[in-house]
Amino acid sequence: MAADGKRANLQTFHALQATDLAKAMNEAFQKIRVPPGDYRPELTAPDGPSTGGGVQAMQHLRLVAGDPALPALVVGHANHAEGKAELRTYEHVDAIHQERFGRPLALDRAAYDAFIGFAQQVFTALHLKTTFVGPPEPVLQASPPMSTVRRPTQKAMTLAVVVAVGMALAIGAIVMYGRG
Repeated sequence: MAADGKRANLQTFHALQATDLAKAMNEAFQKIRVPPGDYRPELTAPDGPSTGGGVQAMQHLRLVAGDPALPALVVGHANHAEGKAELRTYEHVDAIHQERFGRPLALDRAAYDAFIGFAQQVFTALHLKTTFVGPPEPVLQASPPMSTVRRPTQKAMTLAVVVAVGMALAIGAIVMYGRG
């Protein structure tokens, strides 16, 4: 008990929550590897004893390669103070990797998707509302002239709504079957 009391005196409430979340997630991920590169998942813990009342409570979920020559890949984040988590799709991680390193992501797609699905289940079990993020919009070097700026077409808007509803139904089914 003295160790817990000492720990409580050294970290704030949100920092304790974030540290415990990292410990739980990293234990759940202990045996997961994403090839090639023998990447292992890791949720970062807070750097210090405080998160500024939860303001700095974001923790990065990353894949750390077994080979130190390979870069660590940020694949999502969690914020226990806000009760939210975000996971990046393969396309998202690939787009960022290509932008930074000038080559496609060299991860096994099926293994990555299985890991992300498992991460979503663990976040949900820990009561974090989890969302998935697709590829980022291309970064424009300069603003286009106003005459070339387009509004989304009706077809694009309809497609976006259909995809969002489909994802919501799929997540709802996962949550419903996960409770049974």
